[in-house]
Amino acid sequence: MTDKIFDIGIVGYGPVGATLSGLLSSLGLNVVVIEKTKGVSPTARAINTDSEQLRTFNFLNIASEIISNSRTVSKVHFTDSEFNPYSTIDIPKEDILGWPPTLLFYQPELETIIRDNNENYKNLLILENTELENIEDTNPIKLNIRNNGKDSSIYCKYLVGCDGANSFVRKHINAKLIDFDFDQDWIVIDAHTIEQIDISKDEVKQICDPNRLKTYVPGRRNHERFEFKLLKGETKKIFTKKKVWELLSPWINKNNSKIERAVVYKFHACIADKWRDKNIFIAGDAAHQMPPFLGAGMGTGIRDAFNLAWKIYLVINSKADEKLLETYQQERAPHANWTIQQAKIIGEMMEQFSYREKGEKYVPSNTGYGEVFPHLTRGYYGDPSDGLIATPFCRFDLDQSKKDSDEYFGWNFGLISKKKLPKEIDSMLKKMNIKVLTVNSDIINLKNYFQDASYLLIRPDKYLFSRSKTNVELKEALNELEKQFFLIT
Repeated sequence: MTDKIFDIGIVGYGPVGATLSGLLSSLGLNVVVIEKTKGVSPTARAINTDSEQLRTFNFLNIASEIISNSRTVSKVHFTDSEFNPYSTIDIPKEDILGWPPTLLFYQPELETIIRDNNENYKNLLILENTELENIEDTNPIKLNIRNNGKDSSIYCKYLVGCDGANSFVRKHINAKLIDFDFDQDWIVIDAHTIEQIDISKDEVKQICDPNRLKTYVPGRRNHERFEFKLLKGETKKIFTKKKVWELLSPWINKNNSKIERAVVYKFHACIADKWRDKNIFIAGDAAHQMPPFLGAGMGTGIRDAFNLAWKIYLVINSKADEKLLETYQQERAPHANWTIQQAKIIGEMMEQFSYREKGEKYVPSNTGYGEVFPHLTRGYYGDPSDGLIATPFCRFDLDQSKKDSDEYFGWNFGLISKKKLPKEIDSMLKKMNIKVLTVNSDIINLKNYFQDASYLLIRPDKYLFSRSKTNVELKEALNELEKQFFLIT
């Protein structure tokens, strides 16, 4: 097809592949995407995004558009069969990152927003209706593809498989799935109301009915998502149109709504044992799969994309050693594993809450939704027990500027200081291409960060690397930063 050698090849153009291709292209890298189908997903599948994903989307300048085409959530209820809450989680309008912590979208629309933005990048080639036939482990990597019945080859320095649960790329690198033994059959129903109905539009309900577990999620505008667990002995054959409307009858009916799809899925909980083989990586569902109770499947893949994008960019541009790429799975796999376990907990909580209606006492030992994402297991310097180091750093507005801190630092490592820097440290920062921002420590968002600290180091993905009080401590942190990330100075 072409003799050109691309910096990155991406297999799969769903939300994760599209986001990754946009991020890498925005950094000036030459990217090619191989996608076996054409166009966006015809139906809703993923439905939830969060503040950390919105931060990523903001790097593509599409976060505001996504928010305006989505629905915020105010509460998540665990209820009995009559929708009376056992437990309620209140969702704030914004969290420390400055974005809604939960946002419900319509996947065909979300994909359209990402893809339309990707059309701005002339260095991004999208090959739809194209099948990946074979991967040859040459240098550069050779990809044998078939498009419209014609065979050809393309070449890339790095390859990322965002090609879903049945990933061709995962199988090529001989990665095995570690199964967490949580297979359940559920029917997922997406519907659209065609007239105004009396239904709560900003509250998610996990319905712990002992006769059948159910989930209700209010999608954007007139989209509604319903999920029902299959009972023992049930198969997808019994879910006729009549049966589907029977399940939906507490909420909607065929006079006020239309069904988009009703599909039986087997929910899985698993993670790949390896995410990389030399210059070939996997991300998203290719690397991990989880039950949908936490709504975090796509989000975990978007986090993969952001983590991998800035590291590949630094390596390709000779700003970091190849060893930096070893940190991808080291950092992402523990978080993905934790998220899978949290999703399992939600499912188990629903089962256990349903015991109450049967007259059995149960007090859940884990709140599930109330947990926070774990710290990075590496990629930080200092004591993460302060609840700040190794977590996503806050976003804040800059004085007398329309920019916020994310826009100011961009893809750079950053130092936030409340002191004037000595020449020796200033020289170190310039050699390591670290962008500096001197701030007033009275900024509300920063007060906790600057307790017993004068300097804050953040990574390109906006995780807090360290907090230092003195110049000596800052020099030690800078030396550790270079050591951990192999920054070429």
